[in-house]
Amino acid sequence: MLTIGLDDGVQLVYLAEGAANVVYRIRSLPLDPSISADLNFESYGPNTPPPTDIEPLHMDPCLEAKLVRLRKKTSSTTPVAASQNHFENMIKPLFPSENVVQQILFQPSKDLLIDCNARLREMERNGARPAKRHDVYLAEDEMHGMLVTDMSCNDDTFKFFEFKPKWLAQSPSAPPKSKRCRTCALRAMKKGSKQGLCPLDLMDEDKIIIAVCRVMGLDPHRLQDYSGSKRDMLGRIRDFLLKDPLLRRLKQLQMDKDPKGVLKANVTSQDILAAMTLRDCTLYLKIGQSSIDARLGDLDLKTGKGKAEYWRGLERHLIDGGWYTATENEKSVAENLCQLA
Repeated sequence: MLTIGLDDGVQLVYLAEGAANVVYRIRSLPLDPSISADLNFESYGPNTPPPTDIEPLHMDPCLEAKLVRLRKKTSSTTPVAASQNHFENMIKPLFPSENVVQQILFQPSKDLLIDCNARLREMERNGARPAKRHDVYLAEDEMHGMLVTDMSCNDDTFKFFEFKPKWLAQSPSAPPKSKRCRTCALRAMKKGSKQGLCPLDLMDEDKIIIAVCRVMGLDPHRLQDYSGSKRDMLGRIRDFLLKDPLLRRLKQLQMDKDPKGVLKANVTSQDILAAMTLRDCTLYLKIGQSSIDARLGDLDLKTGKGKAEYWRGLERHLIDGGWYTATENEKSVAENLCQLA
């Protein structure tokens, strides 16, 4: 198994983080100053080529086009090896390989993890780390990290978008006369009527443009105000999502793995855990001049331990509180964001 440490000629550069992991870009370290000085020396000798003819140092091919993801030390995170095992056996077989962010285990050295934590603390001191992520650091006793497909963009050659499709089909437990889907009901409960993407729009040929606007951070009511390039990008993403089977495949799997809903199903079963994983994954879109690379990521194991009662309790609250039916209070009005409204 590949190991990565401070002495391996690479540098990890902070890219992003979530509640459970920190993601880093991989860079090759510059040449040692003494080597650079030697290469710049004017006399190379009769048998030594000048610097322009010397083969440059390259990053290990295993690291090219990859990001590093390292686990944080929290009570809810799953050991990386267990999460990888779930990915390999339960998730990866469900999709074509080109539609999934690939994950490869590696061994980070202890000094690498300690150094990354020191830099996270430094970022906190200088205000470069999001405040809500402060005081949680990498698990220095974790034996594994992950190399994942790099879907980010370093230049203007590509455009990059990401979003969570969430529940592409209504919750099987939702009341028959619901005016909100599962995602919109939860959003209303958490944030009131704040606008957001309705996953059901992604499945509707007539309304998918609304969802794409949300993905791009645009107001669907102001399409005529946007430049031609933005409208062109909207059209490209819309046409791609309509033609590509990935989201339809994701929706079908969500329904197949959880046909009864969390109130009736065994919430510790492998199928339910897979369904909940597929309802919280991220779709990454890397858009080039003539191609779109679409991959699902954030496919970490959802564990039944500690989650079962949370999932059930949340579903009961959405039902009993009137969040599905938009009857949560006397002044409530379905905000006309959900397709069901």
